[in-house]
Amino acid sequence: MFRPPRRSLVLLGVVLTLLGSLGSAAAQDATPAAEQAAGTPDAATFRALAAGSIEVLAPSTANLVLGRISLAPGATLPFDPADPSAILIYMATGELTFRVDVPMTVARGAASATPTPPEAVAADTEFTLRDGDSALFPGAMGGEVRNDGTDEATAWVVDIVHLTEAAATPTP
Repeated sequence: MFRPPRRSLVLLGVVLTLLGSLGSAAAQDATPAAEQAAGTPDAATFRALAAGSIEVLAPSTANLVLGRISLAPGATLPFDPADPSAILIYMATGELTFRVDVPMTVARGAASATPTPPEAVAADTEFTLRDGDSALFPGAMGGEVRNDGTDEATAWVVDIVHLTEAAATPTP
């Protein structure tokens, strides 16, 4: 059975567990289907729904994990600047406020009938994702995500980590 690298799960946990005011953001040892953030027991939860690996730029691989993450009202979690994983987020419900140390683009209201051009966001600028918004976060970035609202926020998350052959094949 495929088990995504712990580092990827930690970032997903930190992504809204999105990766501190709640204490350490290390994920507990558990099956990928029931990862939960450290800190307040219900502050953030992550559930991996699908995972796989694919060969890219031989001889290396990319690991992908699709999951759903929820962040409780008032929760704040840091991104791990050492984690190389790229994260694609699609907001399902609620709002999340992000601040990252790299420039980005955000797609607003993917559910609208007329697609709008991506919105540029400067480094170290706060921005909020709401229902139907999405963003692709590059790996190795610092910052934080928080739920400033009064309702739980939920997002679909795809974690993508490119592994070199040396990292993809553990040595005994």
